[in-house]
Amino acid sequence: MPWRNLTSQPLVRDLLKRSLANDRLHHAWIFAGEESETEPVALGFAQALNCEREDGDFCGICAACADIAAGRHPDVHALKAASKSRQILIPQIRELERGLYLKASRARVKVAILHTADRMNESAQNAFLKTLEEPPPRTLFFLLTEEPHQLRETVLSRCLRIPFRPGTRRAKSERESQIEVWLEELIAKKTEAPAPFRAFGFASRFLGILKALREEKQAAFAVDFDAAAKESLEPAQRKEIEEQLDAQAQAEYLRERARLLRRIQQWLHARGAPISSLRRVDDLARLLAGNVNEPLALEVAFLQIAQAGAETRAAEKA
Repeated sequence: MPWRNLTSQPLVRDLLKRSLANDRLHHAWIFAGEESETEPVALGFAQALNCEREDGDFCGICAACADIAAGRHPDVHALKAASKSRQILIPQIRELERGLYLKASRARVKVAILHTADRMNESAQNAFLKTLEEPPPRTLFFLLTEEPHQLRETVLSRCLRIPFRPGTRRAKSERESQIEVWLEELIAKKTEAPAPFRAFGFASRFLGILKALREEKQAAFAVDFDAAAKESLEPAQRKEIEEQLDAQAQAEYLRERARLLRRIQQWLHARGAPISSLRRVDDLARLLAGNVNEPLALEVAFLQIAQAGAETRAAEKA
């Protein structure tokens, strides 16, 4: 389908069209948003780069466009997390590099699409950084991620980050609906409750949701060794498996927590919250990605958001 059919992200679409028309293409792009939104744009961009029309648009029906859409084009590479580890590992990066440094068989521009790029582990990010620093000729990288803050700063600094607006396809979860009710109380425009009281109340209830979420992930990844397994595995092997599953449960918890924070930011933006409040959520996500006190970080951030809302209302009345 041509550019005009990518209607869900018009600002991103028009930016990419202009970049292509002016031949000002950065070699690495971060598409920050839900994959249901970022993937069609990445594929469309890859098609526009290699469509047989060669006019900056793409037809969607020529051999190049069809092969890219079907994931069988030899010069358009897709990289996804390994199914068992749920991470992108260094051998995958090495394999991608080998393919990209080969001479293109059909494409005018080779493309690498890294799905859930934030799932690159530290070693994989280090290896990928070298590729970003010395990219193969006529090659573009698209990093699709909902959590760009999980990428190393050295990787982020070499990519052009494009924010995508939220999609509308996924229904709100029960947790998200409950959080929205609490957010209404947090930034309530008609209330006598002081900002600290509202902020600490919200943080406490949000922590309750996070506690339940963590327990769910731990239960989902828990392993119950049967008698045969216990006899066949050495204690060290059982411990290693348990540690790996614990790490995966923690990783899934962190991703879900980050997703809930994005929903909070989206809700605040839709309610016309001040820019400072939106930045507070960004800052909070970055802090929580490090080794910080989770309850304290949440309390401070939501206190700042409540105070910013109160200051905005006071200014409007003045």
